[in-house]
Amino acid sequence: MVTIISRSEWGAQPPKKIDVESFSPWLGGIVVHHEGAGNFAVDSHDKCAGLVRKVQDDAMHYDIIGDVLVEAHQKEPEYDDIPYSFLICRHGSIYEGRGLGRRSAANSKEMPGANSDYYAVMGMIGADDPVTPAMAAAFRDLCGFLQNEWNAGFRIVGHRDVRLKTHTDCPGNLYPYVQRGDFVVPGGGTGAGPDADMLYLYPRSAWGARPPKDVTSVDLSSRIGFTVHYSDGPTSQTPRQIQNYHMDSNGWSDIGYNFLVDTSGRIFEGRGWYVQGAHAYGANTTHIGVCFIGENGDATEVALQAIRSLYEMAVDKTGRTLAKTYHGGLPGNSTNCPGGHLQAWVEGGMVAGIRPIDYATGTYTGSGSDSSGTGGGGMTQVRSVAAQQQAVNGLGYSPALVTDGIWGPLTDAGVRWLQGKVGTGADGLWGPGTEAAYKAYTGGGSGGGGGMTSVRSVKYQQWAVNGLGYSPALDEDGAWGPLTATGVRWLQGKVGVSADAMWGPATEAAYFAYIDDGAGLVVDGDFGPATIRATQHAIGVTVDGQWGPDSKRALQHHLNVWSNAGLTEDGATGPATYKALQTFLNAMAGAGLTVDGIWGPATVKALQTALNQGRF
Repeated sequence: MVTIISRSEWGAQPPKKIDVESFSPWLGGIVVHHEGAGNFAVDSHDKCAGLVRKVQDDAMHYDIIGDVLVEAHQKEPEYDDIPYSFLICRHGSIYEGRGLGRRSAANSKEMPGANSDYYAVMGMIGADDPVTPAMAAAFRDLCGFLQNEWNAGFRIVGHRDVRLKTHTDCPGNLYPYVQRGDFVVPGGGTGAGPDADMLYLYPRSAWGARPPKDVTSVDLSSRIGFTVHYSDGPTSQTPRQIQNYHMDSNGWSDIGYNFLVDTSGRIFEGRGWYVQGAHAYGANTTHIGVCFIGENGDATEVALQAIRSLYEMAVDKTGRTLAKTYHGGLPGNSTNCPGGHLQAWVEGGMVAGIRPIDYATGTYTGSGSDSSGTGGGGMTQVRSVAAQQQAVNGLGYSPALVTDGIWGPLTDAGVRWLQGKVGTGADGLWGPGTEAAYKAYTGGGSGGGGGMTSVRSVKYQQWAVNGLGYSPALDEDGAWGPLTATGVRWLQGKVGVSADAMWGPATEAAYFAYIDDGAGLVVDGDFGPATIRATQHAIGVTVDGQWGPDSKRALQHHLNVWSNAGLTEDGATGPATYKALQTFLNAMAGAGLTVDGIWGPATVKALQTALNQGRF
């Protein structure tokens, strides 16, 4: 058991507000940081608490220079609290930052899930300060504690590893420790959530799937095989991005696969069990298609376990032994998919550990927000604890709950009161049934003209609009009017949905796709380092901001995979590559480019827009 110096003990300021976003560290792990350039550590231990207070104050209250950098988009806006989960001083003491069960804010918005899926732990040293044995030991103890006691995933990485578009030396002298695995505790970090043996299947609603254009149902009695694919793209791809490719570039009615699996072992519902796929010629009705998100050699042990466990689930559902197949091995399918590694694995019998699978809704609880009582509530995939508290207060509960993101008897009572009010079972657990009843109770919009919706209140719409850089900023007063309507239409255009000023499910899904997967580029037609890094991240090549032959070859491969461009992958881009790129951008993002093979500002602007929308 580690000893952690609490916020009250080191004299923390109260946060400006508690983030309501969910936190799922079992999907990622821990990101290691240091303070920055120069010397930061102090010799006298009694001064360390003051350093933590300084870190918090500097993050929450900028000086005029910081404000200028924010305006110039060179610095994050002021934080609502200290951005780190924990901090460790050179003497080996561990200080509570945001603490257990709260989303971190220090890890970067450049990698999807960096803050939502990882704790952020800062070593209180500068680039010129050495790592002391006491600090190294404390890092190891804390990492083991977070992984074994609080369900953090198995990854322990440096800050530079999640900065995909801009460079940082962080965590400085701590990085060699990360690279050597010095902070890894044997058996630590399952990446599988509160139940270390459980795998989770995310329904379409959980990953923001677009509705299909058409559905052809298939009875389970028609299924005779199980086919493994790979996406042949970077492991950072999301199911939504793959769905965009299939629907916009290929013109299909939906994502082609029945299911998808990522390197963390997460299983995503594609077309599902009962819908005809679009994954393999001649086998879309008879075979269930499962895609590993990544390239040849990327599949992790937990990903293999997820695929094998999904196969066993398919066998159980169909009541028969299904043929274990791979894409290129099916008759009439001449393809290298799923790569040599997965092909050999399938041919060898798909040997991997088999784990139970549950749906990642309702009862999938996380970290310190979990209820300590049986049948109780807490953080769920549907709604965070803070969001539950806000909803309870919004319906007039008295005395109002403190919106602190902490589950306890008062919150449990409030949620049960809300469940009674909206007409669903009062069990204290905010699952899909409660969410649906709550949304039905609170109603929809205001006659098509915008305003309060069951998806997002007016105030939170205004907050989101401002957060994307709208100018002049809206007053976040919760009052709907022409200025807010204009702002919401601006946001909808930015995230790539119909600009009707109604914040419904489509806008919500596109907004989160934009902030989680989007590049956040300035659309200026300049193919500079930021745009190059974002492009490199999307096409799965080393992110260094240098556009050389390897990047060009990866672009050609990307266009071949996702738009059947038929390019020679030689790293020598010219009119043929640019025509393929322009055609792809027109299909994916409605760019309206003239397909002339000319590389110029219009093509770069279309590329930047597609990257911002997660459509490349």
